[in-house]
Amino acid sequence: MPGDIVPMERPEVSATAGASTRYRLDDLRRLTASLAAGLGMDPARASALVTHLLWFDAAGASSHGIASLPAWLDRISRREIDPVAEGRVRLEHSGTAVFDAGNGLPPLALERAAGIASEKARELGLGIVRVENVGRTGPAAPIVAGLAIGPFVAAIAGPGGSIAVAMPMPEGLPAVYDSALEGEFRSQMGDAWSPWISAFTGGDGWAILALAVPAMEPLTSFQDRVGQLFRDAAAGRGRLLPGRWEAHRIEARERGVSVDEASAAALRGWADRLNVAWPASIGG
Repeated sequence: MPGDIVPMERPEVSATAGASTRYRLDDLRRLTASLAAGLGMDPARASALVTHLLWFDAAGASSHGIASLPAWLDRISRREIDPVAEGRVRLEHSGTAVFDAGNGLPPLALERAAGIASEKARELGLGIVRVENVGRTGPAAPIVAGLAIGPFVAAIAGPGGSIAVAMPMPEGLPAVYDSALEGEFRSQMGDAWSPWISAFTGGDGWAILALAVPAMEPLTSFQDRVGQLFRDAAAGRGRLLPGRWEAHRIEARERGVSVDEASAAALRGWADRLNVAWPASIGG
């Protein structure tokens, strides 16, 4: 379907990333989990990080996927991130909470806070969670996408005017928008939204919102209306609709994930350092 997705790769992807090689999805999953575990993460948390990163590869945003793992490993090894910190709820009311991430791994901290927001939304129709003490993170698209399958209208806002939104769609997979995937336009939108988001999140924190669709109207009527809205909207970077998303997922399962040479070299360095076996490729 025309306009399903505008490529979400960031324009600043390294120019040294020339040829690429494909690897089986399961092999990359095992590699990533082993490397994360080698730096002190328990298997469950390592697996959660794998799932988060490979979401981008299966959605056509590869620069945020397995290619970003070396940067995460660097931050963990420098103890910029505490790989075992799980965070805690610091303050809680019926529909809201404040979650202290404890400088843990940002994607996993946001994922846990999103789980709290979804629990409140199931009970009350709306859940809002502010996340504190979490470092730099990438796009929140996988997290809002997971919430939208709830089915919730989901939004995550963070530093620099970062906004990610997902809504349930009739096709099953949600429609997703993430300003962090917009490329050059991202800075313009960030400048506009940043003061408002900072005021709400406490400066460098994040806020997660989950709104249960059945609390407003029947899911089918909501999906039909939102689906048409997204299909009719003008094309823009950072927007992902179910049709091409599913096509990317099928390609990743059947043909593997493409890893550029620069990222593969960095990952091989970590594999050698941590004595982790490197997977066999399945072609370019």
